[in-house]
Amino acid sequence: MGKIQVSYDEKRAELYRRQGLWGDATLLDYWMISSKSFPDKKVVVDDQGTAWTYRELDELSDRLAGSLQSEYGLEEGDIASVQIPNWAEFTLILIACLKIGVVVNPLLTGFRESELTHRLSKCESRILFLPGIFRGCDHVALAEQVAEKVPSLKHIVLVDKHPENGSEGEKVPVLSDMIRDSKPIERYIRSEANDVAIVLFTSGTESVGKGVMLTHNNLIANMKGYISLTDLHCFDSMMMPVPLSHATGLMYGVLVPFMMGMTSVLLERYTMDRCLEMIEKERCTVIEGPTVIAYDMMRRVEERTDVDISSLRFFYCGGSPVPRTLVRKALKRGIRVLGVYGSTESAPHCIVSPHFPEEKVLTTDGCQVTGTEIKVIDDKGNEVPFWVEGEELSRGPGVFMGYIREPEMTKAALDEEGWYHSGDLCIMDEDGFIRITGRKKDVIIRGGENISSVEIEGILMLHENVVEAAVVSYPDNRMGEKACAYLVLKDPEKGMDIKEMQSHMEANGIAKFKWPERLEFIEALPRTETGKIQKFKLREDVREKLKEEAK
Repeated sequence: MGKIQVSYDEKRAELYRRQGLWGDATLLDYWMISSKSFPDKKVVVDDQGTAWTYRELDELSDRLAGSLQSEYGLEEGDIASVQIPNWAEFTLILIACLKIGVVVNPLLTGFRESELTHRLSKCESRILFLPGIFRGCDHVALAEQVAEKVPSLKHIVLVDKHPENGSEGEKVPVLSDMIRDSKPIERYIRSEANDVAIVLFTSGTESVGKGVMLTHNNLIANMKGYISLTDLHCFDSMMMPVPLSHATGLMYGVLVPFMMGMTSVLLERYTMDRCLEMIEKERCTVIEGPTVIAYDMMRRVEERTDVDISSLRFFYCGGSPVPRTLVRKALKRGIRVLGVYGSTESAPHCIVSPHFPEEKVLTTDGCQVTGTEIKVIDDKGNEVPFWVEGEELSRGPGVFMGYIREPEMTKAALDEEGWYHSGDLCIMDEDGFIRITGRKKDVIIRGGENISSVEIEGILMLHENVVEAAVVSYPDNRMGEKACAYLVLKDPEKGMDIKEMQSHMEANGIAKFKWPERLEFIEALPRTETGKIQKFKLREDVREKLKEEAK
């Protein structure tokens, strides 16, 4: 396929180079430095019993890179999609791909046929790594169905983590055999710093996911900015309960650790008890994840006295604003809960440092990292004064290069001056610290997962008894937000219950975390004179219903 072509402002690129924010180094260079500096240190540990040192993973990735290049014909610029859980093998595959200049596209294990077909087609992926039967889904059989619709997909590889979880699909190559039977690669392909290294899909207000293109320079600048304000060092170990197919999971669970010579600790499937046990076992010093996990941790440490998590230095929260009450409660327990703000397109560009004054820790979502600019604008595009709410924009060396094969979506998100329009509302104080206050985008954030209401509405409308559908968020103490579907039914007497709705979502190949968890029926959706649905009225309605139910 050749390298993915991206464009960027040459003047800004030169500025970033002069400032030392961009350079010629790639992620592979950082891997090589760490693998030579810390050969006998554990680089990755998962809760399924796999642990590798930097030397071991370097040798294994040499063999895998050799196999991908010589036996599977992958070339520089090709895209490899990876749909596996938080297993150590993810890091192995990533490093092997870096060694041959192959772009990595992480995918959620919860994606099904429609989501996989869209993402693999958009990337023109050449190869797909996947588990066997995982959480009741035969991923090999699923991938074989998808491959019939995606001409570029030539290879499917089973990551045989658990041999007992075989597949009913046709015989496919397995990762362990590829590594065992292949000779180590003799010469690495040297990518350029402005080449795309990762394509991460995100779901915003559009009905389909968008592939965010991030170069080596983007990612390195992001990670350096994060590291500079978080006080991390090579003696830290990072607990990552979030899927590695997320910006949070990939960047802080894989890239930051190996760039810093740290150890990453991965959870296949999040439960708070398992998380606490792994923190204790591996003496983790940092954990990163959505606010819902911080809530869970605070409740659980109050209930359990048999777990020692005294090694934990910080809990960095992203995905949704961090409630001040949670920060105060954690501080009383000796746990420093700190905010990280950003998006896949510009992550992270705003951080609460442990060295900030307590007032800023308690009342803000931090300030911009080195090299990043933030401004707040009104609906007309004019900057607003301090303490006035407006849309948050960011510009800097970590801002993405565009959405893969989506020029119109790219233009809508990135203006001509390089500013990324987040769609989030915020207030900025005189010191440059911001507080996120809401969103312009019609997106629901459930436990750190972005859910497009437009996408779910489209699926609901496919049901034979649904005339109209509108999906809105409602508050939840644990998950932050959940989805409520307002439906206008063709035959109200026939009705629809939650189980029927969930079966419909499953039949249409939609990931479970996107399913609405509440149904409301209405004679007609509220609309403006121009026909637009007044979702604010629906949000008000469901909140009033929740208040009544709580009485």
